[in-house]
Amino acid sequence: MMYVFNKGTNLQKIIHNLLPLRLNFVSFMDVTNLPFNRFIGIKLSDKNDYLLMLDNRPEYRNHLDTVHASAQFALAEATSGYFLLNELSELTEVISVVRRVETKYKKPATGAVFSKAKFREIEKNEILEALSQKGRTLLKVEVSLFDEADVPVMQSVFEWFITKIG
Repeated sequence: MMYVFNKGTNLQKIIHNLLPLRLNFVSFMDVTNLPFNRFIGIKLSDKNDYLLMLDNRPEYRNHLDTVHASAQFALAEATSGYFLLNELSELTEVISVVRRVETKYKKPATGAVFSKAKFREIEKNEILEALSQKGRTLLKVEVSLFDEADVPVMQSVFEWFITKIG
């Protein structure tokens, strides 16, 4: 698709008008298919009760032969986005960005790593109400990672900023 901008074209208005089209596509997005997540190997969990996972692969290991912190962080970040997309799937004309992350590595991870997520300090109805009234909100998604033995290995809290664009 090609756009030609004439002198005096209001680029901000054009982008604003195009964003809902892009975001409607995003609302159907599969985070495991994003180029980086696909490259890393993040996929849907093959274990019930978990959202996403990283297989047990030598590429994920660090100098201690445990799962590298960066691989765990990538899984946690993808999980927060996956959770948000699924929990707020009815929202189509919004932009969501991560503002802040707090991470605690609890135990060295070995083998495959699995993820869970939940809202923290907020309920879904509060999010929808804030977006309806103010057009924006901050929310936190808590992500927990577990090893193959279901032992917690990492916990993160992702703070997301969400704003309506329509």
